[in-house]
Amino acid sequence: MARNAMRTVSLRTIAQHRLRLGLTVLAVILGTAFVSGSFMFTTSLSNTFDAAVNNVYRGVDVGVGDGVGDKDGDGPPLDASMRDRLAQDSLVREVNVLSPQPVVIANEDAVAYQTQGDTSEVIAYYPPEQTVGGENALVQGRAPRGAGEVLVSESAVEDYGIGLGDRLMLVHPEHRDTVTVVGVSTPASQLGDDITISMAAPAFLDVYGDPVQLKLSAAEGTTAEDLAQHLSSTYDVEAETGEALADAAREEMAFALTAIRYLLIAFGLIALLVGTFIIANTFSMIVAQRTKEFALLRALGASQPQVVGSVVVESAIVGVFGSLVGVATGIGLVALIKAVMGTQGMPFEPGLGLSPAAIIVPLVLGVLVTTLSAYAPARRAGSVQPVEAMRGTDADAPGSLRRRTIAGVVLAVVGIAAASTGAIIDASTNPRVTAVGIGAACLIVGVYLAGPALSSVVVPGLGKVVGAPFGAVGSLAGTNTHRNPRRTAATAFALILGVALVTVIGMLGATMKASLQDDIADHISADYVLTGPVNGNFPAPSDTVAMTEGVDGIDARVTVGAVPATVGGQSSLEEQAQLTMTVDADPTQVFALELKDGDQNIAGGFLADEELATEQGWKVGRAYEVAGPVPGMTAQATLRGIYEPTEVATRILLDAEVADQVAPPEAQLVRMVGIVAEDGADRDAMREDLEAAVRDAVVLQVMTGDEYAAQLAGKIDQMLAVLYGLLALAVIIAVLGIINTLTLGVIERRKEIGMLRAVGTQRRQVRTMITLESVQIAVFGAFAGVVLGLGLGVAFIATLADEGFDSPQVPWALVGVMLVGSAGVGVIAALWPSQHAAKTPPLDAIAAS
Repeated sequence: MARNAMRTVSLRTIAQHRLRLGLTVLAVILGTAFVSGSFMFTTSLSNTFDAAVNNVYRGVDVGVGDGVGDKDGDGPPLDASMRDRLAQDSLVREVNVLSPQPVVIANEDAVAYQTQGDTSEVIAYYPPEQTVGGENALVQGRAPRGAGEVLVSESAVEDYGIGLGDRLMLVHPEHRDTVTVVGVSTPASQLGDDITISMAAPAFLDVYGDPVQLKLSAAEGTTAEDLAQHLSSTYDVEAETGEALADAAREEMAFALTAIRYLLIAFGLIALLVGTFIIANTFSMIVAQRTKEFALLRALGASQPQVVGSVVVESAIVGVFGSLVGVATGIGLVALIKAVMGTQGMPFEPGLGLSPAAIIVPLVLGVLVTTLSAYAPARRAGSVQPVEAMRGTDADAPGSLRRRTIAGVVLAVVGIAAASTGAIIDASTNPRVTAVGIGAACLIVGVYLAGPALSSVVVPGLGKVVGAPFGAVGSLAGTNTHRNPRRTAATAFALILGVALVTVIGMLGATMKASLQDDIADHISADYVLTGPVNGNFPAPSDTVAMTEGVDGIDARVTVGAVPATVGGQSSLEEQAQLTMTVDADPTQVFALELKDGDQNIAGGFLADEELATEQGWKVGRAYEVAGPVPGMTAQATLRGIYEPTEVATRILLDAEVADQVAPPEAQLVRMVGIVAEDGADRDAMREDLEAAVRDAVVLQVMTGDEYAAQLAGKIDQMLAVLYGLLALAVIIAVLGIINTLTLGVIERRKEIGMLRAVGTQRRQVRTMITLESVQIAVFGAFAGVVLGLGLGVAFIATLADEGFDSPQVPWALVGVMLVGSAGVGVIAALWPSQHAAKTPPLDAIAAS
């Protein structure tokens, strides 16, 4: 048969079966929209942050100071003498303070403004003619003149209702100041929900002291490179060009955005993976329904490759159309997300964020996924002989199903063996995770292959339970679901995969949360802890201990702080290379430490956890060098004891007196204050007194160890909420698969439904029958997905025992919601197909061939 004729057949088939292919196209659209949207969203974020960086560093020729360009730079302060010398240099035009000061902002009633976890900041204000970098434009009111006057960012006026004349409390780790708003400005660095306060530069320096970073503009005729080199050699300071600082900021942000992009794309690919089973199932059903059509084509001279090719062409057209619409949908999705985030205080640069990758990648993925998914049904269409096809049967071949089941069982056994081996062997984490990962892949494929046999065993019993209250209609629904196990399993598998992923992630999250919460709670020995905001990095005020002096019943107060210093070249936090925890008294009064060697007498020394001490070869009784942020300021500290590692006392605890020898007070932070009650003290009354004593501090919280642990562990819930939201796309696509299968089944069973209507079955009963079939498929998929997810979750968690996750936790509430909710999913999925079936005219259906 001519190639053009087969192409015409493909196009006419798509037009004729557009209803049958509609939900398949929708599955492709959702998956590709997510992938395309991931590219566009991260590009929009990148453009926004690039614009912010450009605003900050536009006109900045050179930045000066240790860690310049790092918002948390911990270098030595640049005192007035150094600032004067720089300002008087003939190659320098202007000098501005670059170091913003983190604050929490409250109204005059000491009620903090909720900035969604963002720490607000105070910056130095300069008149336009003296400004270095992006202008802090005054849009309302007048410029501030003294320490009691400030400008507030324009976004704060819009988001928080702050206005001219309002009195604000600026809570800094070192002090609290009350100021009056005299103007509104648009700071170059404004981004997000935080509030930016601008204070006149002289007042800023008086209130917050010497900065650690400065930004300079070059005198006429001097290049930025020449100025940076001149300052570095003349004043022995670290100097970088503004362009280099901007590039470093962009590179850091690009790294973070790349991670976000890959995460989003990964979930888009999961959605497409789930979609492959829907596409394959849809084309299998369509091919089965068109066997007589293919027989006629073969009888008219179409070759087997031509029949296969026609189905592949149909799938490719579906893929191209779905992918193009997916890209367009992605544009709309990103526009919606940007609009919503804009209302929450996150402005975006104009533009769609469209890039070649945002179009090409989802288009290629969509076409590949669709054509590959349809290839197996296409081969079946081409392999059927004309005379066989004229019989028009769609029964599952017993031999084929038997071979498929055997292969599935073998793979499942191999998967279970590999996952079990990874879970129980005594090895490092990486090979164990790899073994479990391989086992998971084998098990998932095994479940897919053995799915028809599994449904043959499970679905009949499930059908009896679900259908029992509905009599003959319920029995008929169970029979319908059971009679084509291959189709039932293929439809349910998309849901199995989605539910299994949700279950695994839920188990990992619940285990992480429980382990973290238990570890922290078990290792807090103080009766109460006073801390700053747990959801951010804002420290407690430096005078926290002084606030509690009037509270009765306190036996001891222990301050836990942080200093920008290293001990023996190491620090408490690996991700922050120069930040070490400090304690000003016996650390066991605030932390429940299990000492492995030495004792807790920290005076003039430090404690280290066992892992770090072993790694570094440290010995109790030996002295090691403590180096602070200022070159030349060092001290010796003796290792007093070694303790079992914990999540709350990380790696090193340094005596606060030693920290004072290597870092000025303004460089140190208070993380928490532990309160130990006297024997017999009324702890409830003490808590009330503590809360009253620190109320004016605004940022302080009074918590027990359990409450502190629960707040820290609560961050995991926020992370899980995001992951569940992303996985919801896969579950939605799985639901579309159920709708698609039911719809195609209704079309396929048109004559059967007509006969039922002819013998007296009411429309309501037809709707009930289709709905019960849908519920059975959904419950079967959810049940199998939960079992699969729980098994894989236990195996993966077992591999993380060395990381402290040695007690798997099952999120029973989540499991219960998914199992109960699956019935609701089945009902929702059946709404349209059941209505379509109920409206089938009996005589027309019986007359259909």
